Amino acid sequence: MAKKNGRDDPPKPQVSENEQMSDIVFILDKMELILQAVSEISKDGRYKTVPADKEHQNSFLKIDRYANMFENFLKNFWSQLKDPTRFGILSVREDTLDTPEVRQAVEDIAAGKQTKAVEEFLKKYEIVPRDKENQSINHQNQEEMAKKNETPQQAAQDGGQQQPKYRYNESMINWEELKKFGLSREYLQERGLLDQMLKGYKTNQVVPISMNFGSAVLRTDARLSFQQSVGGPIVLGIHGIRQKPELDRPYFGHIFSEEDKKNLLETGNMGRVVELKGRNGEYIPSFVSIDKLTNEIVAMKAENVFIPNEISGVKLTEQEQHDLREGKKIYVEGMIAKSGNEFDAHIQINAERRSIEYIFENDKLFNHQKLGGVELTQKQIEDLNAGKAIFVEGMQRKDGEVFSSYVKLDEATGRPAYTRYNPDSPEGAREIYIPNEINGVKITAEEQQQLREGKTIFLNDMVNRKGEEFSSFIKADLETGRLSYSRTPDGFEQREQFKIPDKVWDVELSRKQRADLQSGKAVLVEGIKGYDGKTISQYVKANFNQGRLDFYNENPDRKRDASQRNVVANVQKQGQEQSSRKSKGASIA
Repeated sequence: MAKKNGRDDPPKPQVSENEQMSDIVFILDKMELILQAVSEISKDGRYKTVPADKEHQNSFLKIDRYANMFENFLKNFWSQLKDPTRFGILSVREDTLDTPEVRQAVEDIAAGKQTKAVEEFLKKYEIVPRDKENQSINHQNQEEMAKKNETPQQAAQDGGQQQPKYRYNESMINWEELKKFGLSREYLQERGLLDQMLKGYKTNQVVPISMNFGSAVLRTDARLSFQQSVGGPIVLGIHGIRQKPELDRPYFGHIFSEEDKKNLLETGNMGRVVELKGRNGEYIPSFVSIDKLTNEIVAMKAENVFIPNEISGVKLTEQEQHDLREGKKIYVEGMIAKSGNEFDAHIQINAERRSIEYIFENDKLFNHQKLGGVELTQKQIEDLNAGKAIFVEGMQRKDGEVFSSYVKLDEATGRPAYTRYNPDSPEGAREIYIPNEINGVKITAEEQQQLREGKTIFLNDMVNRKGEEFSSFIKADLETGRLSYSRTPDGFEQREQFKIPDKVWDVELSRKQRADLQSGKAVLVEGIKGYDGKTISQYVKANFNQGRLDFYNENPDRKRDASQRNVVANVQKQGQEQSSRKSKGASIA
């Protein structure tokens, strides 16, 4: 496979002599909040990094941002990224490294915090891709250039700033309600999860949540997302962890073959496109994968997949692109990692990620010395790499909560999976972990044994996370080890039949708007007042399958085609139609 051909270098801006070799270049992983300093750049754009701390400051590379090797580095960096929004390049003058604002921002990033200092640091020093040629410019220069090029109409609409495009409007989220799950806006933002959720994605990690139903309290780990509710507000979607994927049951009309099951369990992807039955009875070609964090089965329409011409510096052949569209796994050699090193890997469409993923089959060894702050023995590390489960006591979560758990490496990802039961024990005779203290109340060995046998115990004077005392019956799930709390028998909720309401968020709907909604059309509702007091406008459309109204920032009836092939076909078709009209006009004349 041929490597990417270099394009002609763009003209360099003129710089004064004292600006040469005076910048320090940083690379920031915005999702993990890891900051690295570039220590070396070769002529072909490959680079090496060191931690961005005082210990390695003498290794920081001082560079002219307009030098050829820096331009090659930028082109190489942006071209190899699968998710450019996740990473950022920052160019900081050497003499500003010890200023209070820069020092504070670097310290906050190292501590995993997204503070005002970090926000200002990125705004001032981040370099961003400007166009398809992978040229890059600084945010300060970008704002100045945008002001020069924008029309008065654009300036009036945007207020001089480009707003991020989100699937959900934050003003429609009731944060007071989310506090019932132990969540807050600040908590999600500090962990880098809020942006993902507002864009319509699930969090890239599991999050501990607690739910208090009055008669029962449930604590669990789950991936989170925002979803449209029946009544209008954006509500919390909870994607709980399943014990294993449900592959023995039909999935939207598809029955998994033995080969399908084998592929999904080994790679997380089914390896082919299948027709899934939609809610309206139509059959939709789709990719199917497994969420490796929760074991949930996830599908994506095949027409929405984007297949690039090049990945990590390697140009794909037409056959390779075709194989990817068919869901197959292909092996690609000579790709360039962000460190500048070459690597080989399989790549395949992953429906859960909605993009191409890299599959490494020989890089799943666990080499950490600690888990949750607890030092592991050599035997425990060897057992993990041998595929066995170990029990680790006294670990600490990021929020400070101490917990104990069985740990086993996930076969697909190689990451530690934490469970309250021993995954090596057989189903029906699970070995589960029962703590010796529940919500601040010590329990006896007899009570622990009763819980292991599936019996119910009753505890007084427990304290929940809000500091409130409560008493409850407690029972353990013998398969998962999770504890359930109850004072009264569970009740059942009945759904009311969905009807188009007279009002949306206290905004009176006209007769025509209600008629359009009833016929399945989207309507624009203006004057909605959000929880934050802001007045917003939203497109609204009835979702009869789910019995609710869905809200959108953009008109959902506007047809979009995310398929690369169809986009190209449409452009070609328009060109042919224009040529045809021109030729007809010429013949009439």
